[in-house]
Amino acid sequence: MSFATARRPASPSISRSRAPKGVTPIAIERAFAIEAPPGDIWDALWAELGQGDPANFNVERSNRPELLSLKVNLAGLPVRITYRITQPDSFSEVAAMLEPLTARYSFLQILTLGKLRTHYQLMLAQGLANLKGALEGEPVEDESG
Repeated sequence: MSFATARRPASPSISRSRAPKGVTPIAIERAFAIEAPPGDIWDALWAELGQGDPANFNVERSNRPELLSLKVNLAGLPVRITYRITQPDSFSEVAAMLEPLTARYSFLQILTLGKLRTHYQLMLAQGLANLKGALEGEPVEDESG
């Protein structure tokens, strides 16, 4: 059996053909329920952008109060962060998706033995927890140590 025929197919988490439509296979997503109207959540995200350095981000799409998509520079790696805000019930759901936009992400993921993805997951979760705390008036502990 030759090497070419002995190769295993790509795993579902990496195969582009099996990723949900519109989602890159390496996208990282987290969602939080927040007790606030979608407009207030969107306004809080927009206000936070006003405090940031414009050289580190670019607004790609903005549709108040449902969607905010940003291209962000995270330690030299370009990523897209998309916030989708829905109101399925008496609360709002905020889903944040981070998509690395460079092949260097995969290289660094291998080099760090998978820890880069973990850091991005923690960053998204902490950011959403901070947003929830700010809107609901609850203090949020920083879990980064």
